[in-house]
Amino acid sequence: MLDNPEKTARLMIAMKAALPFEVELTSSTIAYLRAQHIADDVKPMQTVAKVSYAGDEGGILCHLQPEDTENVIIVSLTHVRMHRSLPLAAAVFDYQKHRVKKLKKQGSA
Repeated sequence: MLDNPEKTARLMIAMKAALPFEVELTSSTIAYLRAQHIADDVKPMQTVAKVSYAGDEGGILCHLQPEDTENVIIVSLTHVRMHRSLPLAAAVFDYQKHRVKKLKKQGSA
């Protein structure tokens, strides 16, 4: 199991209560979105309009609403960075660190 169900549920509640909030896309996420022509002109700073959970396999997802489009981009929480000044930044960082560690361990098994 990748995610701790109780901690993930608490984080989801906190994130939903904080909506909308800003995140920064990682450079690799921006490159992927552009290469796939999903969002050719995507900006690094994005607003999270909604969060959802895709189960243990997909984790927490951020629903982004880029400017000047009705399209929604859905990315994993592990592919965004949250500003440290936000109250839930520490919990998000812990989730990301734990999930990436578990994914790496699963890939080497």
